[in-house]
Amino acid sequence: MELSEYMRRNRISPDEMANLVEDVSASAVRKWMYRERVPRPEQMRRIAEVTKHAVQPNDFVFGTTASEAAE
Repeated sequence: MELSEYMRRNRISPDEMANLVEDVSASAVRKWMYRERVPRPEQMRRIAEVTKHAVQPNDFVFGTTASEAAE
């Protein structure tokens, strides 16, 4: 599930998600939501934890195959 969808369904604001993930700004969360940036691996791990694995690292690979993402 995409982060923005999870946040919408659970009524979590970017500020709240930033606090849950820790050491990130609400601005960074918005960039993840609007696909302007991809979280770092440690941030992806925290996102998976706080969303009870509803949002997985693979959910940040935007419309590409695994081989395309590796390039």
